[in-house]
Amino acid sequence: MINKFRFLFIHYHYPPIRNSGVYRNYFLSSACAELSEETFVITTDNRKYLPNDELPIHPKISKFEVFTLDYRRMIAWLRGKKSNAGAQFSEETKKSKWAGWLIQVQRSFPFNLILAEGALIYIVRSYYLGYKLIKDNRIDVVFSSFMPYSDHIVAYLLKRKFPHVYWIADFRDLHVEPIYNNTIWVPFQYWIEKRILAKADLVTCVSEGISKKMRMLHHHVITITKGVEIKEPVTKQFDIFTMSYSGSLFLDYRDPKVVFKAISELISESRIDKNKFQFLYAGKDGHTMSLLAHSAGLSDLFIDKGFVARTLAIEIQLKSHINLLLTSSSPEHQGLLTGKIFEYFEAGNPVLCVIKGVYDTEIENLFKELNAGFIVYDPTDLKGVKSFIMAKYDEWLLSGKVQHTIYKDVLGQKYSWKGQAQKLIGALV
Repeated sequence: MINKFRFLFIHYHYPPIRNSGVYRNYFLSSACAELSEETFVITTDNRKYLPNDELPIHPKISKFEVFTLDYRRMIAWLRGKKSNAGAQFSEETKKSKWAGWLIQVQRSFPFNLILAEGALIYIVRSYYLGYKLIKDNRIDVVFSSFMPYSDHIVAYLLKRKFPHVYWIADFRDLHVEPIYNNTIWVPFQYWIEKRILAKADLVTCVSEGISKKMRMLHHHVITITKGVEIKEPVTKQFDIFTMSYSGSLFLDYRDPKVVFKAISELISESRIDKNKFQFLYAGKDGHTMSLLAHSAGLSDLFIDKGFVARTLAIEIQLKSHINLLLTSSSPEHQGLLTGKIFEYFEAGNPVLCVIKGVYDTEIENLFKELNAGFIVYDPTDLKGVKSFIMAKYDEWLLSGKVQHTIYKDVLGQKYSWKGQAQKLIGALV
């Protein structure tokens, strides 16, 4: 059923950079377009400077690219690269004292309005384009998504100009992140964010963990998770037993060492034949991952595929016997549902989840609901990691494959993109 709403999405990342978290912008807007009269998207023209996946634009979406002069564009110019380079920083760079401090400053008000993605020229041009689109097309709903905060600033300005327009402020991450310590002047950040969001009619968040935090800043918050596209099982998995990880390390907050140690011990105990086992990595942190594998004595079976396109990352996930998920939690913040987690659920293969931190109820409940795999809290359960790997390895030795475990009926009914769009639109009426 088509509803009466006309959406304007403000998404710096659209089509997204090669990052599983920001694909949510693309798929959610497409699902809303399918259910709505007409949909518009404002995005950056930096797309050509970012590691980008070309995705088809829904026929009911009109996309407009805005000239942008920010750090991503300038660094790409300085590097002399205009495709698939952008301004991607290695984990080694981020760990340096000065780089870490500069990143904190860059992500904090008021500096993020000048130094972060989007910046002033993007904000001003997007505002004037949004002003024209709202006046000419009777737009009812403006949807902006963080990161970057530039998108929310544009929506905030449009809401001030057009009070009748319904503003949805979406958060894929927290602006002030208690685990990662990613901003300066924290009380000031909360103060200014609360005043910006006072203009929003609805705040949506990618996980209940983030929603709980945002309810301290806004009275109307709902959770809209990343959706899924159910995929058919591949006819053939990799010829040798394969564990894969396709994601980032994010400084020291995601840590595969307990997994590497488990594999190393299983090989030393002659329970796994190293000639029948490989670990595939696909992402931007190949150098760090290869060093960790080398430290565990696993260089011979570690394969770095590099920063691959989404299609290849999904193919790896579909063909792997175990997909590794790395995330983190703290007493102050749980429920960090990385963009990668739902891609793994789509693939259907068993997931080994390593959480660096405290017990995470939201992830635990999600894994139980979907029969997704095994969760371990680093570094307390080396034995459990070894047992999980061996169970799947033995299954592969006996049958040549590892069966899917995900309850795909539950996954499709509860977590489809259409279902998430219907939930979002239902909150408007």
